[in-house]
Amino acid sequence: MKTTSKILILLLAILAVSPGCKKLLDVTFDAKFVASFPVGPTSNLKNFSFNETYTIDPETNSDYKEYADKIKDVKIKSVTGKVTSINTPVTLTNTSVTATKEGFTTVAFFVASMDIFEGFTYTYTNEDAQFNNLAKMLKNTEPLTVTLNGTASEEGVVFTYEVTFDTEITANPLE
Repeated sequence: MKTTSKILILLLAILAVSPGCKKLLDVTFDAKFVASFPVGPTSNLKNFSFNETYTIDPETNSDYKEYADKIKDVKIKSVTGKVTSINTPVTLTNTSVTATKEGFTTVAFFVASMDIFEGFTYTYTNEDAQFNNLAKMLKNTEPLTVTLNGTASEEGVVFTYEVTFDTEITANPLE
């Protein structure tokens, strides 16, 4: 009986550290990373053009921070932009959202023209595999810089544009 118990304990220990069982301990959670850009006369709006930057530190998300050194995978579910406030509807042209981090491929989303108003939402596409490069940036715990630039159709416009990176993150506390 003692031998059977020892063998059973040994088998359980082996299973607990085998790759298949480690996968059972994976933790998956959703995390949103938001860059908020106030654009207007007090910002970098000159000649109707704007160029704003924002730093996203992934570790400001509590779940991310808890598992930062144990992250196995980051999947980008969506990248969206939203106008949260604006004083007058305008058209933005040649607008881009870029994400940069030293040692990583720059991620860029371009929109030729969009009419914006309060509540306007735009979903960026993954046509050039930008999501893969963005996921690599977010898997690394160092902050990344997000830039919004373009041209507004009218002088004196004041608006706030938020870019959200909606992710699914998988981590393993044992790794």
